[in-house]
Order: sequence, then structure tokens, then C-alpha cells
Amino acid sequence: MSKPRRQSPVIPWIGGTLIWMYMSLLAHTMRWRVEGIDHMRELWASPQGWVAATWHSRILLMPYAQIKKRPKWPKPPHPATLMVSPSKDGEFTKRAGTWLGLHIIRGSSSGRSDKSKRGVSAARESMEVMKKGGCIVMTIDGPKGPREVVGIGTIKLAQQMGVPILIYGLSANAKRLDTWDRLLWPRPFARGAVVIPEPIPTSKSMDSEELRLRVEMALKEATRRADELVGLAPDTAPPWKKQEAAVEPQAEVSAQPPAIPPAETKIEQRAT
Repeated sequence: MSKPRRQSPVIPWIGGTLIWMYMSLLAHTMRWRVEGIDHMRELWASPQGWVAATWHSRILLMPYAQIKKRPKWPKPPHPATLMVSPSKDGEFTKRAGTWLGLHIIRGSSSGRSDKSKRGVSAARESMEVMKKGGCIVMTIDGPKGPREVVGIGTIKLAQQMGVPILIYGLSANAKRLDTWDRLLWPRPFARGAVVIPEPIPTSKSMDSEELRLRVEMALKEATRRADELVGLAPDTAPPWKKQEAAVEPQAEVSAQPPAIPPAETKIEQRAT
């Protein structure tokens, strides 16, 4: 009996290549408004490792920096690294990331239950990348949610290394798909936005849950600002039922989201 077609390596290769082509088309044709890009550029050129965090729903917009900025910036100490889910679906992302020139690590950013040999190996490999001054890019609520809830795994990994977390707020004037993450599906030539506040420092002495909430609030605020720049209306769709069951009650925190200082908005037009 033949195996299901989904398990064939050809399918992820083709699918991942198509995803990469679409990401590249978006990066080159969208009309970008950018705030705080200097925060990323400083970390990019520094010998210090760091973590870049965004929401899973913005994954098609993530390559903006890799495609538009990387060729113009100094070569980093280590290639930017993308953490990809070890699931079958992750094979598509792995192929797209490889075409983008990213180093790939198979693992999960959630840290909720991944204590397998693969999870331990992914954490160790991530730490080696950051020791060399590299960046780990994560969809910080992936791979399966809950939507826009930061997983504790990324926080503890950054704390272990004492590296900053860069908030990577992304948005586009796009349609939201009916997926668990409410994936944004922009079209070429749409309006896009990138908002990057000051990096959030980490250390082993910090309370992990307080730091997790701080990162979560900062990313929500940066995303809200990016949505505002492109005119994307707030999402009013309720979370999926399975998400509601997965979200554990969080303790109230009186701290407000870190304010994003006023920054000059740079507008990048597509090449003609």
C-alpha cells in the first residue's frame, strides 16, 4: 500500500517554494510604512544574540527584513535562524525559510509540553546560535495557539541566555482567514507596516511570567500601531472554542504595555 501523498517530500518542497515566492512578491511590491527599524539594525550588527518575536498570523509578512534590509546591512555574526514546528505542516515553512536564506531549527516556541529529545535539542541549538551572536525568529504564539498568547518557552530561552527580545509588529491591509490564528492574507501592492519598539532586556533573575506578560502586551501594542498605520480594523472574531479551553486564567497585572516612543514613520514605495 502506498503512503499518503501528504507524506511525500515533493509536496512540502513544492508548497514551500510557492510560499517563498509569494512572500518575496509581497515584500517587494507592498507599500511599507516603517517605525523603529534602527532597533533591529543595531542588534543585527552587534555581537550579541537576540530573539525576534511576532504573531503567527503575520507569518507572510515576516520576511520583510530578510528580503528588504539584510542585503543592505552588514553581515551578521550568524545567519538569522527560524524556529519551525516539528509537525508535518512545518515542512512547508522549513522549505520557504531555506529559500529565504534562513538557518532552520525544528522545535516549538510554546514550551508548554515539549520535553522530547527534539525539544531539548532545539533549545540547545538555539542557544548555540545566540552564543555566536545570531538571531532566533519565532512566531511566539505558535505553532497552534492560543492566538496572541505568548508561549513561556521563548521567554525562558531568552532568559537562559540573557538576550533581548525584539518586538516585531507587522500588519497589512489584508483579509483575515478563518484559521486558528486569523492569518492575514495580503495581496501584492497592498499597504504594509512594520513597528519595532525598543528591545526588551531579559535575565535569569526576572520573573518569567511577568516577563511573558510584558512581551505579550508590547507585541499587542506594536501590532495595534501597525494595524493603525495600514487602516486594518480590529479583529472582532471570538477565539476558537478549543483555544478558550486551552487558555489558563492569568493573574491581573497592573503594569501598562510599554509605550512606543514617537518615531519617524518611513514610507517605502515599491521600485518602479
